[in-house]
Amino acid sequence: ALVALKASNGQYFFGSEQGLSAFTPGNSNTTEPSLIFSDLEISNKSVKSFEIDESPIEKALIDLEKLELSYDQNDLTFSFAALHYSNPGKNQYAHKLIGYDEEWNFDNKREVTYTNLDPGEYTFSIKGSNRDGVWRSTPKTIDIKINPPWWFTTWAYIVYGLILIGGVFVVDRVQRRRLMSKAKERMKLQEAEMRAESAELQAKAAEAERKLLESENERKTQELEEARELQLSMLPKELPNLPHLDIAVYMKTATEVGGDYYDFHIGMDGTLTVVLGDATGHGMKAGTMVTTTKSLFNVLAPNPSIVETFHEMTRCLKLMHLEKLSMCMTMMKITENKVQMSAAGMPPIFIYKRENQVVEEHVLKGMPLGTFDNFPYSLLESDISTGDTILLMSDGLPELLNDQNDIFGYKRVRNIFEEVANKTPEEIIRKLKDVGADWINDADPDDDVTFVVIKVK
Repeated sequence: ALVALKASNGQYFFGSEQGLSAFTPGNSNTTEPSLIFSDLEISNKSVKSFEIDESPIEKALIDLEKLELSYDQNDLTFSFAALHYSNPGKNQYAHKLIGYDEEWNFDNKREVTYTNLDPGEYTFSIKGSNRDGVWRSTPKTIDIKINPPWWFTTWAYIVYGLILIGGVFVVDRVQRRRLMSKAKERMKLQEAEMRAESAELQAKAAEAERKLLESENERKTQELEEARELQLSMLPKELPNLPHLDIAVYMKTATEVGGDYYDFHIGMDGTLTVVLGDATGHGMKAGTMVTTTKSLFNVLAPNPSIVETFHEMTRCLKLMHLEKLSMCMTMMKITENKVQMSAAGMPPIFIYKRENQVVEEHVLKGMPLGTFDNFPYSLLESDISTGDTILLMSDGLPELLNDQNDIFGYKRVRNIFEEVANKTPEEIIRKLKDVGADWINDADPDDDVTFVVIKVK
């Protein structure tokens, strides 16, 4: 039988093998509760359900103190509890994510979710109390590190820096050669003028000046030809060969090079990235902008975000201080039957839908790359299916002027495209090329004319 003694103050004493125990009815419980993490979900998947070789934790969850995750493992749900079994329903809880929350959250939740956390270092802390409001004196914590994606790592920025340095070096070499050439030509002209003291010498000077002008014209012609060759060398030598897409391109350069540019990239997951650009300015300056843009595209094309790619290209171009030069660009990513697209100061994108036999016109407004930091570029997604056809173009064809100074116009381009959109990409390009040539009577265009046509097989 259990024997107890009651003191005059109402306190009870019980004897046991361990000694004498005292108990006062109605007193509060001063014992601090123990704190545990009962579960952790990463991107809605519990760490308890991970395979051993895929688990992001290397020890039991109850002993976990540090956690290192990749940039795409940034949706976290923490479950926790305060172990105190005397009326546990009155236990209280508080939590705080240091590096994200500014203050403790006393909301008595036992499960907390944080989504889309930025790369960085955090500490998740919890506190708990028993039914009588006695809080645990030291919080329970987990240190968390979310690593950045590879294109935001130190090595990636080193590569960007090397590309910029290379671009600056190329521009510097071209500029030096041009200045030296001009200096030599000025010296020749001055020597000719000093010898022109008589009519005969003046005649010879005039002849020398004529030859100098011819030389200058030849030099400018040669420079434009070199710029055109540079521009064309930046274009892909072969078009992508994909089983579900048929692709054709066309470019006719203007007499004074305008700086049109197109390129392709096929990702490891089969995503096709297409760009069509139009550099501001003409001649060697436009060729320099095309060279720099191609270098940046080769590095940034695998980035799944078109808007992030536009922002990074703008940042790099502004670092080069190319005065008023910029690059207008349309970028598109095609994955199976989905297409994402955005544009920076380019003409609309036309998509012919075979099912209802209409042409969709997508106007995506945006400032050219290299002008404004963090411009809010629009991103458009669309479904595509067999027989659908996409037309990307520069402003060369729509802005052609005929002998009467009439502009060709975007509406005329759309109508012609709608008539021939069910044909092959090569036939579509041939039609657009022919109507453009007829509009200006086969004269050389004032600006580059470029098309990219993609048909879904």
